[in-house]
Amino acid sequence: MTRVNEMQKGKESLGLTESLDSGLGLVMFDALLAHFAGHEHVPDLDPTLIKAMRLEFERSEFFGQDMRHLWIMLESIVTKSMRDPGRNEDRMNLLNLACGYCEEGAVLSAFWGRSGKKVHQFAIDLRDAEVDKAKRRYALTEKIFRKAILPNVRKLSTSAHSVEFIADDAIHLTGYGQIPSQFNVIFIRHQNLWHDRSTWQRIYDFALSRLTDDGILIITSYFDREHYLALELLKMLGGNVLVSERNHLSRELSYPGKSIDRHVAVISRSK
Repeated sequence: MTRVNEMQKGKESLGLTESLDSGLGLVMFDALLAHFAGHEHVPDLDPTLIKAMRLEFERSEFFGQDMRHLWIMLESIVTKSMRDPGRNEDRMNLLNLACGYCEEGAVLSAFWGRSGKKVHQFAIDLRDAEVDKAKRRYALTEKIFRKAILPNVRKLSTSAHSVEFIADDAIHLTGYGQIPSQFNVIFIRHQNLWHDRSTWQRIYDFALSRLTDDGILIITSYFDREHYLALELLKMLGGNVLVSERNHLSRELSYPGKSIDRHVAVISRSK
């Protein structure tokens, strides 16, 4: 049975509801612990220390409700897409486009690596200041787990499974040497089609062209209409919308009709 089928079997009766959040903090914590240990054997640790780390993890501004809900959303939408990107590969290549300060960086790597697969994430944004914030955020996240004094936890600069942050235009990625030409998963959180349609058309076209045969593009949106317009554009560019849905765990923001990860969709490349 494939991992996708296993997830499907366990979630056939479950939707995007708050009830799924029960115990999720522990699931995320364990996945992140494995991620920062490089998915090698994590030594037995003092239960008191683990409990203290988990409490700090729950209080951390980096892993609040939005990140737990992001995890739930990803589990649901990937299961419904019936795709298992990178299934037959030892390593998954993940591209986080227009990443901003990349609140989700460690969570994405932990989510896709939760079955033990090695994940190499490339997070890219045009804005140097945002990329600097993203690097600091990831380093602070790593520090939480370093408190366990895990001998296998690698430094950010040397970890084979960490996030590589790049401040540049996505179309220049091929000039960075070791960056792959195709990705199993491309993630765009809070796509911003309304800001500059021509730029986002170029971004979407680039993303679709860089997917592996079984790869998926995942987008989330702040607004209803912006999401529908993005899907129309992606279909025009040759994308195949596998699933799109309203995320009912989305946190409402002060601007009317705007909320965190309000809509989510999974898109594949048409063959």
